[in-house]
Parts: sequence; structure tokens; C-alpha cells
Amino acid sequence: MRIANLVGPPSAPGPQYRANEPAEEAAAAERTDDPQEWIRPHAVVPARLAPPPTSPLGVAGYSGASPDLWFSSCHGGAGTSTLAALLPRSLSAGRYWPVPDPPGHARVVLVARAHASGLCAAQAAARQWAAGVLPNVRLLGLAVVADAPGKRPKALDDLLRLVAGGLPRVWELPWAESLRFEPAPDRAEPPSAYARLAQDLARIIAEDAHA
Repeated sequence: MRIANLVGPPSAPGPQYRANEPAEEAAAAERTDDPQEWIRPHAVVPARLAPPPTSPLGVAGYSGASPDLWFSSCHGGAGTSTLAALLPRSLSAGRYWPVPDPPGHARVVLVARAHASGLCAAQAAARQWAAGVLPNVRLLGLAVVADAPGKRPKALDDLLRLVAGGLPRVWELPWAESLRFEPAPDRAEPPSAYARLAQDLARIIAEDAHA
């Protein structure tokens, strides 16, 4: 079963994002189901100029309604675009923290491959978030995507446990052969761990909506 069928219908965007002017209210009323059309990016800060402690991620400010979820890549090739294609109403932020204008907030899942450089990049990103320098960003956790088929070496398991200590949650996603051959990820049928990730995130989003 495809992941999009597991998480239920899209939730309605909440009222927490600004619509102070009639034009913005009209735009909100005409909002489509494509979350990419809701946002208006503005200030973009590269990683080397981002607030310390720095990480491989820059900071991208935006206004307008947020998608239900952002995936931020801790390094190139982490898989954020694939995950965003699998989960409805989510977007890839690339190698940036998406930081909305007040009073908005952004739910973010970091994504990294399970090799040493990917896990160290995730650790640096987690430290940056924990320092409190990313206003309006709610980090939900880290999705660790297998970098190769088969069992992960013990040294990388140990490193992952160390990194996980600084994160709210960690989801481990196995190697998905189906995603290698399917040009449209949303038509693939990846392993059940991907469906569990989708279900966990849908539950968190639903809980936020009723908080």
C-alpha cells in the first residue's frame, strides 16, 4: 500500500499564520492543496553565516502558511525530496532550516544517511537547534536513511546512539530497493518503516491541531 493512503486526507491549514490584509485573506481562501504555493521565501542565510553553533544547514526565512511538515537535509543526497514526495502536504527545505515569520511555526524533520559523515552532520544540526537560535522551528526528530543494503556496522550503530541522545526522536529507514527503480517516489511501495514514519508524523500533526 502506498504511504499516501495510510496518513488519511490532508488536514486543513490552521489559523496561526498571518492574514492581516484583505489580499492575504483572499489568497488564503483560494489556497490550493499544493503547499509550495502557500509560502513566500525572503531572507536566505548560508550555512557559514548562520547563527552559531553552525552546522551544514543555512537558514531560510519565509512568510505565509507553512506546510504540515518540512524535511531538512543534513547533507547532499540525504533523501528529503523523496520523503516529501511520499508524504502529503510536506516539502523539502533542502540544506536549510525553514524559519517562518511570527507567529508561524515550522515542524521540521532532519534527514541524514546512516554513514559517518551523515550522522556527524545530523549531530551538528541538532546542536544548532538545541542552542535556541532557530525561532519558530519545532524539530520533530531525525530520519536516518540507510546508505547501503544489509546490516549496519557496529561502529555506526554506536555513533547513531550518540547522535540520537540530542534529538526528540529518531526514525530508522532501511534501504528501499523499490525507490531506486521508481521515477515517481509516490508510486513506490517502500518498506513498512516508511509507513510507520508517515503514521507517526500524521499523529503528531493531528495532536498539534487539537492542542
